[in-house]
Amino acid sequence: MKSFEIFANQFLQLLRAGVKMLSTHRQVHGLLLLALSISLAMVHATPAPAPAPAPAPTPPATNSGAPSVNAETDVLRLSYELERWLDTEKRPCQDFYGYVCGKTINSTREQVEERLQREQQKFDKFLGANNNDELLDAELKLKQFYDSCKSARSVEELKASFMYRQSGGWPAIDSAAAMLRRRRAMTWMDVVSAFHEAGVNYFFTQHVEIKSNKRIVYLQVEDVMRYTLRKFEQLVGDVLVEYGVDVDRGRLIALEILNFERNRREILKDELKEVDTEYTYGEFKASSFGTTLQIDWDLYFKSTLGKPLKQSDTVVVHKKTKLVKVFEFLQQTTMTRLLNWIWIDYLMDKSSADCQALAQQFFQPVYHHIVEHAFLDKVQMAQLYSSIGRAYDDQLPASAWIDEMSQQNSHLFLGRVMHLTLNGDDNLDADYAKLQITNRNFYRNLEKVQRMLAQQSKNPRHVTRVGSASIADTTQIAGNFMRIFVTVSALMQQQNLTAPLSHVLVGERFAEQMIASGSTTQTSGAWRSMESERDFATLRQCVKQQQQQQQTGTAELPYNLNELLVKLLAQQLALQTYEQWQQHNERLVRRLDTLLAAGRLQLSMAKLYFIGSVLTECRQLESVEKKQLLNGYFRNSLKFKQAFRCRTTDELYARNTCKVL
Repeated sequence: MKSFEIFANQFLQLLRAGVKMLSTHRQVHGLLLLALSISLAMVHATPAPAPAPAPAPTPPATNSGAPSVNAETDVLRLSYELERWLDTEKRPCQDFYGYVCGKTINSTREQVEERLQREQQKFDKFLGANNNDELLDAELKLKQFYDSCKSARSVEELKASFMYRQSGGWPAIDSAAAMLRRRRAMTWMDVVSAFHEAGVNYFFTQHVEIKSNKRIVYLQVEDVMRYTLRKFEQLVGDVLVEYGVDVDRGRLIALEILNFERNRREILKDELKEVDTEYTYGEFKASSFGTTLQIDWDLYFKSTLGKPLKQSDTVVVHKKTKLVKVFEFLQQTTMTRLLNWIWIDYLMDKSSADCQALAQQFFQPVYHHIVEHAFLDKVQMAQLYSSIGRAYDDQLPASAWIDEMSQQNSHLFLGRVMHLTLNGDDNLDADYAKLQITNRNFYRNLEKVQRMLAQQSKNPRHVTRVGSASIADTTQIAGNFMRIFVTVSALMQQQNLTAPLSHVLVGERFAEQMIASGSTTQTSGAWRSMESERDFATLRQCVKQQQQQQQTGTAELPYNLNELLVKLLAQQLALQTYEQWQQHNERLVRRLDTLLAAGRLQLSMAKLYFIGSVLTECRQLESVEKKQLLNGYFRNSLKFKQAFRCRTTDELYARNTCKVL
């Protein structure tokens, strides 16, 4: 039995046995670790000849969080959705891109709002489910952060938070003697540093790069203005009311804050053109930044980066004149006015009505995981991937197109996607492991998340190489592939894809990504074997002849031939598994073909396949080059011409199809 068949069969056996174990996160995690060990072991396994097994029948939908859907209902619902997505004024055999994507690319505001509403429904369902024992640790932390935001926002909790004490507190609500003494001992840079250390960049930003074992720090003004002055004034009043500031005192504070904000904006409006100024760190401290303004940069960088810079490190200042003006402005401001402004500005984005936006902002990878693919029928999708993986091992390693290293890296991609499908991104828990979140104190939780994200930005993820790829690269490619479910969600009322729609909407895109991930380099054709050049030259000549017959005889192809080859191979892999599914469900397919043919679009299961394979990537095909690539792809697809009954006079018809296998 071939190496991948061993893996696929063992993996599916684990899935069926493990469906009953999915009630707890730790059990799922154990299943994933075992499956990953099989996947990595498979990469180096020695193939042994044996007949390929027939594909297993589609398992019923499991308790994955998605509602159970009948396959017939699922397909018919998509066909009804297509009535408003397809541009029927275009002819498929003339302009298939326009036919499928014409309306999708020009999405209306209503369609965008509908997609956002569906995402909201999924997030609401996640929040409302009583299933904390089944969640990833990272998912549970997001849920607790959201709960703390909704239920705990008192002044007492704000005063108890770490950053409040570190920064000197908020004078509008706190006149305690101890806090007053603390403020007198602080400088404006001490206040700003407290927020920068927590990842909240006020007045200026600092970004660090490492080049040749030497740190380069980029400093520039923070000149993003989130609100108009009128909106800012309204929000100032809202914050003062929400936190119980006395009305008369609040008016005086609001006037001071608005004056501060106007002066700050006047400085930021200055668009003086300047080249970046570069210093060594020693020169930078001796410049006006360190002497005239009396700033302790060693202390600042120690608090924000963990240690001071070396004298030989480089500091690059963007728009130096504007930055100096901001610093001088802050030095002339009283501590009370600075703290009132900074805390009001900080709190105006933290209202309880914005808890979802805050959760999405600070737990972005977890939020995307929830709204993109947490509600998939995970076993169903894993079986689709394994079926395409078997087709890959049946066809490509024996061809001229795939070498041993590319095969290993494609298998690595396959394993990553299976893990992403089964349990989301299994790096999420590791990324959030150090974060201690409770469902009580919102401000404390907010500071912990901000500090963690600020720290993560300084520590690049460790990378392990496998073949010509790396674990981190392959994870990124697999994660990008999983974004396909955002598009699926925009098209469907739910993402619980039954077997036919998983093939139609996901299958070919997956096969294409798996082949292309054989090499994660930017070199065109790096995934092909050394023996493929003769066959590749034959393919090029054939495609050029088609181009000359169809158009004006241009000498060069208007697209990358490697990309065309990947798409043609992917179509063969995905179509083979789709046709195998149809053979095992003949009665259902016959009934669906009859019902689809009676509809307004006169569809079929074969037509649905080609429509779905393009519909999920319309946004990636907008350029002229990509449209030409799509034309070349369908011109070389015999199955496409048969499905849509293309005629010899149609643009996408070619008499001699260029074969790749």
